[in-house]
Amino acid sequence: MIVAVRFCALIALLAQLVAGPALAQTQERRVALVIGNSAYKNAPALPNTPNDARDTAEALRKVGFEVVDGIDLDKRGMDAAVSRFARLAQEADAVMFYYAGHGFQFNGENFLVPVEAKIDDEVSVQYETVKLSEVTTALGFAKGVKIMVLDACRNNPFLAQLSKKTRSMSIGAGLAPIAKAQGMVTAYATQANDVAADGAGRNSPFTAALVQEIQQPGLEIATMFRRVQKAVYDSTGGKQTPELSLSLLGDFYLNREETDADIWKRLRSSDNPAEIKAFIQRFPTSFFAVDAKTRLDLIERRGLASGEREKLEQEFAAKEKALLDRVQQAEKDRAKAATDLAGRDAGKTADTERAVPKPGEVTPAKQTDANERDRLAKELAKKEQELAALEAEKAKLSQEREEREKAVATRMNSGSVTELPPPQKPLLPAAPGTRPQRQEPREVQQPRVVLDRKSTGILTGGIETAPEPRNTKRRPGAGGAVDCTDALMRAQLGDGGSVPKNCR
Repeated sequence: MIVAVRFCALIALLAQLVAGPALAQTQERRVALVIGNSAYKNAPALPNTPNDARDTAEALRKVGFEVVDGIDLDKRGMDAAVSRFARLAQEADAVMFYYAGHGFQFNGENFLVPVEAKIDDEVSVQYETVKLSEVTTALGFAKGVKIMVLDACRNNPFLAQLSKKTRSMSIGAGLAPIAKAQGMVTAYATQANDVAADGAGRNSPFTAALVQEIQQPGLEIATMFRRVQKAVYDSTGGKQTPELSLSLLGDFYLNREETDADIWKRLRSSDNPAEIKAFIQRFPTSFFAVDAKTRLDLIERRGLASGEREKLEQEFAAKEKALLDRVQQAEKDRAKAATDLAGRDAGKTADTERAVPKPGEVTPAKQTDANERDRLAKELAKKEQELAALEAEKAKLSQEREEREKAVATRMNSGSVTELPPPQKPLLPAAPGTRPQRQEPREVQQPRVVLDRKSTGILTGGIETAPEPRNTKRRPGAGGAVDCTDALMRAQLGDGGSVPKNCR
């Protein structure tokens, strides 16, 4: 017993060891540090950096990042945020740092400026600011992709003070280039050693484009930043071009959601109109939106036609059943009349054999028999007339059903959902000097009442299916109409089936 328990425990432990790596792969850890400084005490305020930071943090949370963020941080606050971020970044699969605020380069090194910093000389640069290299060190704790995004290449507000007390060659414009590192992606709001614009709207041109592209699913990070570059270049009239430094061995996607192509590939054969409508609402400008609208129209028209056909089937099933009941009753009545007449004839023959009357003699019994036979013959003729009338009624019902089904098929082909007027028989071309004639409908495959006279002279009732005319391609229930629109749509959307030759 003890051996069995230990064996089961060993199996469970091995299963955990095997499942552990797979589980870790599916639950990717992503961590970001986002800082936006605006309310500077000793430098010009930056009006849109809080919006830039908040919007970027929200966009990153939506794509699966755990975000450490801060607005208007002093030196102590920035150090604390970087320290917390470094701890969370350990063994993370992806990490990202975003900064919007004042930043500058000094002696080839980049510095980020807290809101209370007062920079007068080289000493204050070292102790009043946060070195960008400290953030790079924090990023290095991650085992996966490392991303640094700097929207901080604005005019250096301390350039005048530093120029007076330091060598002018040690102070540069914008930010200095960052050394490439394996697995590192660095994005500047503008070219290295250049200055970026603040922007007049809610966000800077760079952050506005960045937030927009993060929201787009399925973009590889290099493609995403190239689109950011183009958007910034276009929005600034070519005055600002972001710079990207990328050193990755594989692809990386900030937004791992399904793309419109992925979703449509799954939905293209769906018959659920709610799913198709949701796709159109989510991706109104997608390349596949046209196909989705076509698919939705097909589903809706197919559903409309199906409902009308079902209603039509129920209506005519009731009429045909009532007609069949009447036919069967009429057949019974006629069979009885024929039997009575046959019995009268048989009885008369037997009486004649027993007592042969004299030539020319009309007895009362003979007269009675003649009258009774006439009555039975008239009754039989009447029943036959009733059956003939029912046959005509049956033909009229079959014609009505065909015309109604043609109306439904016409509505399906045209895409119209409005009520059509009662169908009329088409007019045949008229010869000169004559009136046009109505064309009689061809025989269609419909359940119908069959009146069959057998050798016994008795009519029997039943249901028979008329043969389908040759060389006719029809969709079931369409009353003989070839639904080319439906066939073409199904072929276009990959819904199976082939296009009839007469629809090509």
